[in-house]
Amino acid sequence: MAVPLDKLRMTIGRSSRNDICIGDPFASRLHAEIRREGDQVMLVDMGSANGSFLNGQRVTGALRLQPGDLVRIGETEIEYQSDSRSPLSGPTVFLSGAEGDTLPANTITTALGGRTTDDLISRIRSGSMSGSLGATLSQKEQSLPPGSSAGIAAETGGRRDLLGIVSKVGIALLPNTSLEETLKMTIDLVFEAIPGERGFLFLKEGEELICKISHGANEPSSPTAPGVQISRSITNKVLNDGASVLTSDAMHDPRFQSQNSVVLSQIRSVMAVPLASGEEIFGMIYVDNAFDSRFTEEDLKVLHTVASVASIKIEHERLLEERLEKRRMEEELKVASEIQMRLQPVAPPKIEGWDLTGVSFPCREIGGDYYDFITRKKDNRLVVALGDVSGKGTGAALLMSSLHAAVRAQSQTIASISEIMGEINRYIYENSPLNKFVTLFYADLDPETGELCYSNAGHNPPILLRRSGEIVRLETGGLPIGVMPGSRYAEAAVLLEPGDVLVVYSDGISESVNEADEEFGDSRLTEVALKNLDRSASGIRDRVDEALSRFVGAAPPIDDMTLMIVKRTRE
Repeated sequence: MAVPLDKLRMTIGRSSRNDICIGDPFASRLHAEIRREGDQVMLVDMGSANGSFLNGQRVTGALRLQPGDLVRIGETEIEYQSDSRSPLSGPTVFLSGAEGDTLPANTITTALGGRTTDDLISRIRSGSMSGSLGATLSQKEQSLPPGSSAGIAAETGGRRDLLGIVSKVGIALLPNTSLEETLKMTIDLVFEAIPGERGFLFLKEGEELICKISHGANEPSSPTAPGVQISRSITNKVLNDGASVLTSDAMHDPRFQSQNSVVLSQIRSVMAVPLASGEEIFGMIYVDNAFDSRFTEEDLKVLHTVASVASIKIEHERLLEERLEKRRMEEELKVASEIQMRLQPVAPPKIEGWDLTGVSFPCREIGGDYYDFITRKKDNRLVVALGDVSGKGTGAALLMSSLHAAVRAQSQTIASISEIMGEINRYIYENSPLNKFVTLFYADLDPETGELCYSNAGHNPPILLRRSGEIVRLETGGLPIGVMPGSRYAEAAVLLEPGDVLVVYSDGISESVNEADEEFGDSRLTEVALKNLDRSASGIRDRVDEALSRFVGAAPPIDDMTLMIVKRTRE
């Protein structure tokens, strides 16, 4: 199985949240990470129980991967390749020893149904086209008002060649064109085949019907048509019933007299046909005539034929533009995700007497959770921070970037924690929308004494688990960041003794729900951590992930999930 390394950082392990999920019983849930640093690809062990091995050597720190290197995780071997001649783009890893495993993937597919040109031609040859116009032509409702039926009588000998029209329209619309060009060509083809005065092509955008192209008797087709007003009755008939409409005298047709929108000065003849793909009606072509130039049933057949053939091309271009836009957005999200990933700590700092780990999984391509380990240059104290931006997606990710910058800048000042929190609050309030805020836990740790000074701005209280079994929740602080400009923040201090563990987390963990809509909750998190106090920080992390995965089951994640573990190992 080949896996392209198409992300800045890719995690490997048994947890389904990994980028490369392996079912190896000897692998940790969050075992190792492959990441790109400039033009180098590095392998990092994430504190796994059984270790990661590169060409038989146990990995400590970050080791550079070379083409042909073999990585062993449990009983799974991973070969790293970076051959420019490979049909796979970019570096690739090949997995063995994990047969039957599948990678988490999202697949998006678009099916396009509906009438085809061959189907239209077949129906025209069999003489069934008139019946395909729906109840509009066969029922009295779509006939002309009394006394005017002679005006639309069509002589058999004067029928136009519908096959020829299908062919001409098909050939004209064959070249690759943009959606706008396709719409313009379609309305131009309509007026080549039908003697109309005005014409409009409408497409549905959500629940709205938008005029995309207009065509007048003495003016070329244009992409805008301000002030277009047509009968709501006609529109409803076409879009709701899929019917083709022909009326020879709109001003006197009793069906439309009660509609204020049909005050169409001197317009006497109207046709409208749907643009459809399968059962979906996505637009409409409308033409009308003034004075005595009345449309005939034959004109309606021609208009319906043109619309049926053009629908295929229009729908194709619509889907193509949607796919291109989707691809563009995916590329932008990929870049944003990489930028955001660079804001996360590459690895926790190595501090004698302390065991640290942190991990974050966004529920979308980009997330709103922020966590950081920052070594203060002035005194070598360690700043531990975890923030959770309200909302999800791009907006939350942008605010998370602002929070990252503010915390990094303020952490290096000589100000107290209360003053730092006040400055961060002021900055976020002044530079974010009124409906956005951030919960933030900010602490600085003295590695020598174990003293942890902190302030909690509306965040889930971190859980301090004493070796004795005592549980302390770190709640002192104030309002969430960005709610009020002048918020004040209290600070407090606790002492971490050898064997004590601090668990800092976002609500994406405690509020994860299972298929029965039950929350994981703080109590389950506390219980799992207490049972595993003797494990390493990464071991506790893995046990929490395991318990969370077992509890949630197949239910989808509802929020970003971030977890930090700070353990004091000795004096």
